[in-house]
Amino acid sequence: MTEKFGKNYFYGRIDSNYINYEKMNASKYFNSVICFLKNQRLGKILDAGCAFGLLLRELRPFFDELYGFDISSYAIKRAKKIAPEANLKIADLNEELPYRDNIFDCITVFDVLEHTKKFEESFKRLTRKLKKGGYLIISVPIDNWFTNIIAFLDNDKTHFSILREKEIIQIVKRNNLKIISKKHSITVPIFYRIPYVPGSLELILRK
Repeated sequence: MTEKFGKNYFYGRIDSNYINYEKMNASKYFNSVICFLKNQRLGKILDAGCAFGLLLRELRPFFDELYGFDISSYAIKRAKKIAPEANLKIADLNEELPYRDNIFDCITVFDVLEHTKKFEESFKRLTRKLKKGGYLIISVPIDNWFTNIIAFLDNDKTHFSILREKEIIQIVKRNNLKIISKKHSITVPIFYRIPYVPGSLELILRK
């Protein structure tokens, strides 16, 4: 799958929904998460599917150690320039991750789990890396009446695991995580999140 996430994936809306990923206004796109985490005084954060490291750059003032991985070697190359303080790796969430269990205070995973072949198995891999009391923050597109209507707008052929909200909540409960916050939004191509529209589900979870 790695060859599908080269340079073309992040530019031009050819193989994905991205026009120019690097021009994302990360402070606005990730605003709710940044506002939550800046008050937590946590130590180690892992951004799963970190792409160009834009979220890691925004979270730099609030964490002692930054970690990130992505399946795309092209993305990691860009991330090393944008977030040079971060410990970055090429890794695939469909496989075992190169980190010890129970090591991270927070794990973020934005727009990534839908690309995995088995959603719950990938979810469990992340949960294992999280410390007791740590936060797992996910954002995923969901399957419902609204997203079915606008499905023609989705250019991304690597969306393998788009679940219904009820299914995702059941996975959360099976893995013994507590829901701290739940929000809905939809992302438009200029990387702006319109709140309350049920296109994506954002969850802040605690182990």
